[in-house]
Amino acid sequence: MILKKYKTSTPVVYFDGKTPVEIPNYCKRRTKVRGIWVSNVANIDTPIMKDVESYKQYLKDMIKRIAEYNFNLIIFQVRPTNDAYYESKLNPWSRFITGTEGQHPGFDVLQFVIEEAKKYNIEIHAWMNPYRVGVEALDKINLTKEEYLAKLSPTNFARLHPEETIVDGTQKVILKPASQKVIDFVTATIMEVVENYDVTGVHIDDYFYPYAKVDRALEEEDYQARLKENPELSFDDFRRDNVDRMIKSVHDAMKKSFSKTKKKVAFGISPFAIYRTHSSLKEGGWDRGSLHTAGATQCYADLYSDVYKWMKEGWIDYVVPQVYFSFERTDVNYHDLTKWWNDIVDDLKIDLYIGHGLYQMGSNEVWANPKEIDNQLRFNAQYKNISGSIFFTYKDIVPGQNETKDKGIELLKKRFNTNK
Repeated sequence: MILKKYKTSTPVVYFDGKTPVEIPNYCKRRTKVRGIWVSNVANIDTPIMKDVESYKQYLKDMIKRIAEYNFNLIIFQVRPTNDAYYESKLNPWSRFITGTEGQHPGFDVLQFVIEEAKKYNIEIHAWMNPYRVGVEALDKINLTKEEYLAKLSPTNFARLHPEETIVDGTQKVILKPASQKVIDFVTATIMEVVENYDVTGVHIDDYFYPYAKVDRALEEEDYQARLKENPELSFDDFRRDNVDRMIKSVHDAMKKSFSKTKKKVAFGISPFAIYRTHSSLKEGGWDRGSLHTAGATQCYADLYSDVYKWMKEGWIDYVVPQVYFSFERTDVNYHDLTKWWNDIVDDLKIDLYIGHGLYQMGSNEVWANPKEIDNQLRFNAQYKNISGSIFFTYKDIVPGQNETKDKGIELLKKRFNTNK
């Protein structure tokens, strides 16, 4: 069938062209991976604990609801801001559990989630944010970086090593990506979970260098030191190399662990959906890049995350591009980007899942179609390299937010329980 725009007879077309978008009338094959993100940062999906029993009951109810949709994977955020939702020797307990960083919640949250999920045959991937220290903007809370770090738990790496932190363009504190000490710490943090918990995957999302630009002056000294190793290194390549080193460090540590334990834990990345813009649209673009508005944010140039390199080098096991766009959006759309990802992984040994912006449903005119997500799943079914879908975020499968979303999640539940 040719996809039509919602409430009109005008067909949806590929970017800057006249070719209509076609989708199957039904899904030809079952979606292998059906996942959902559970976002703990800023208590998006889980509340501040009032008491242990009510908090455990919330988690039980959450996992039961997820199971009712026939999801088989939860990507559970265990490191929102340089902290932990698990028993850690390296990171303090998260303040998003109890309200106070470093305060023991009375039980191991990650272990509890793993045990509850097993009852429904749902796998858990541990979702880590490597660099983020805080979500508050220093200028909004009238604190200097030093004053802010002093308020963190005494065991927080950022407080212990203030020289390993910098401030981004929105005045939020992050760990310094150029630092080998930071890379070693992030790697050790991830391996602590891999080696002590029955998770089947480790997951990093799109927050590498932040969307809010980091002032070059904060990294100039590190850049000049790296130039002594490689005099031809550009500043942008220096930043990409910093992130490359962290990703490879995690890959190498996980590979070494597997060689000893034979416990397979997948390493996945969920990047912003645009890797690089096509060279026909943007100066400095890439001949194999995607088609969309020329000014769109890119992983490669703006977030300094060279995800294609990581896929090509075999450093990661799966990729979940966050294609949080609709069919009806014209500057950046779902169909062009999803097809691009299917094509770009064709010769690579990597699993491709698509990240869907369920949270967008009913938020504006290009997300007004209750069938949007269902249409996306049917569109995916025609591409051989797409083997799963992940949805952002848990709270958006809870009914009662808006009529469009409520209809959309009912279709989603039906799709995953019947696949017709």
